[in-house]
Amino acid sequence: MRKGEAQKSRRKTPWDGVGELTPTQAFLKLHYDEQYKHHHRKVEEREEAELVNSFVPPNCPYCKSANFKKNGYTDSKVQRYKCGCRRTFLATTGTIFDDHKLSISEWMEYCLNLFRHVSILADSWNNKNTYKTSRYWLQKLFLILDGIQDNIILADKVWLDETFYTVISKDIVRNEDGSKLRGKSRNQMCIGVATDKKSTVFLCEGIGQPTQKITYDTFKNHIAPKSTLIHDEDTAHKKLIRELSLRSISYTSRELKGLSDKENPMNPVNRTHAILKLFLDSHSGFLRDDLQGYLNLFALVTNPPDEMLSKVELVINLAFNNPKLLRYRDFYSINTGF
Repeated sequence: MRKGEAQKSRRKTPWDGVGELTPTQAFLKLHYDEQYKHHHRKVEEREEAELVNSFVPPNCPYCKSANFKKNGYTDSKVQRYKCGCRRTFLATTGTIFDDHKLSISEWMEYCLNLFRHVSILADSWNNKNTYKTSRYWLQKLFLILDGIQDNIILADKVWLDETFYTVISKDIVRNEDGSKLRGKSRNQMCIGVATDKKSTVFLCEGIGQPTQKITYDTFKNHIAPKSTLIHDEDTAHKKLIRELSLRSISYTSRELKGLSDKENPMNPVNRTHAILKLFLDSHSGFLRDDLQGYLNLFALVTNPPDEMLSKVELVINLAFNNPKLLRYRDFYSINTGF
């Protein structure tokens, strides 16, 4: 990604301040400006009050007391509350919509773009936001989705396999002669993927080849005991199989070599690996510390509900019902790079 593309304003056109425009230039500027205004409407123009007011806070976001009552409305018709601690708040207070500068309809478009594997740079142009804003929104989404896979338990037949994703170029460890380390080294991040064809979990297992303990700790709460585990002959799976009393069906690389997707018994997980790589490649410059955040996002995209708008509904409900706050200034005070 060129830094100039990240920094460039989405508000400007080449014809700002130009006195006389050609008909084509005037047309393009008019409609580009209209699109920008559409994505940056004033709060009172968004017609979101009814949605926000449908969520009643369970307690005061400041003191956690349930001793609060309604206290009129804001200028944009959003219900205001006042607590016994004398603080006033809204249903959005302490959520990703805290200052309400972020339009919920714009959040919908942002989520839909990500669900369709659009990069945050491309999204910043689509939604007429700065790249820094889109990146900040992504961190808010990661915060909401933290733990979204916790309750996924796979059962019956479960396919398990690991795939690897390279660290960013500046973090690559090399041999003394400058060549890259070979195999599943410190340059490879391990991603464990397990599916029962109904649901799928995507979990980071650290750097390089995982140990039996790492694999067991990663998947022990996601696979029902006495299920059938279909996998390769990776020794990292042994403790998981033993402790959960799993029936093991394993295949060697020699047995799988040359098989078509239809014939390959590991295809349910191999196909998921391929789609996951495409998703991660669309964000190829991402900070690897955020890998689990991207995996949680991909889990949301992959698992039910199937309809994209239903996934957005799930995200919005999580945002209001499980409030988490990340201030722009706080995020960028510790994340200065792109």
